[in-house]
Amino acid sequence: MNMNLVKFITFAFLLLLIPATAIAAELSPGEQDTIFIGAVSVQPSIIKLAEEHGRTMELQRMADALESQFVSALSATRVFQIVESTSPEGLKGETDLKEETVVLDEQAAAKTGRQAGAKFALLIQIDGFEYSAESVHYEAIGRAVMHRKLFLSALVQIVDTASGKLLSEAPGMQLTKSEEGENSGVVGSDRAIVALAKEMAKILSQEAVSFMRPAKVLSVNGKQILINRGTEAGFEKGDLVTIYVPQKVKDEDSGEIFINETPVGQAIITRLDKKQSFADITGEDLGITKGTIVRKLKNAVARRAEVETQPPDPTLPNLEPGGPAETTPGSSEKPFKWK
Repeated sequence: MNMNLVKFITFAFLLLLIPATAIAAELSPGEQDTIFIGAVSVQPSIIKLAEEHGRTMELQRMADALESQFVSALSATRVFQIVESTSPEGLKGETDLKEETVVLDEQAAAKTGRQAGAKFALLIQIDGFEYSAESVHYEAIGRAVMHRKLFLSALVQIVDTASGKLLSEAPGMQLTKSEEGENSGVVGSDRAIVALAKEMAKILSQEAVSFMRPAKVLSVNGKQILINRGTEAGFEKGDLVTIYVPQKVKDEDSGEIFINETPVGQAIITRLDKKQSFADITGEDLGITKGTIVRKLKNAVARRAEVETQPPDPTLPNLEPGGPAETTPGSSEKPFKWK
């Protein structure tokens, strides 16, 4: 064989290997990336406000509950391998409400994450907390009821441990929960705090997973697709999802890499379990293939509400009771006269 031809084939083969290796190292196909979770931090102003209103204990309990619930929620997605969330000595960002020492240090988190072999570090921060309790007395029946209201605002910052930089996305949510019960003299309600923390943790974990590891199409069988996420990722039966083809685009000015997502179709989830979903493609298929990413567009509740509020279609027959009856020749007020 000609030596020049051999060199050309070898060079072409190496060119094919270079991008494949880079992508494999970045996405870690077939493996679970390791995630480090730091201790929940609280903004100093929120701590000061809680102290002024005598709610330090409730705020501390909320921070503790949110941390444990977030670890549980993220673990339930089965997307990442989680490193112990207990912050080692030297890692800032721990919540110490007594000393008001709350410093969110992504560099320390990145260093600790790298030492643990983690690709990302997740830092949860409480940036809003309110707790109010009011006792209402009903003299006529000799009963006192305690009305409690909790407000929680939190976000999760994602740190790339390789560079120590915060990623542009920081999923956040604000939730409110009300509770009413007998006035037993207890100001705090641990049950309501844990329930609110659990709901917040589930939302934050799903948003973080959606950003770092979005759901993907595993297979296409005619009009049915298999998605590698289920109820633990927030999908429900009847949800409308959009399928995208991702493409990396580099900003020539800053050198930053962006992900351009081109929609290629939509589907409705028909059945699912904790880890997978089946959906039927609806409308035009512009290239739904294995590996395309999936994002929820509308949940089942929103879709049902849309259908209920839409005006009736005049092109469809009126089948409602009492609607105009369709007449046939000879059945009207002036029937045919036979000669």
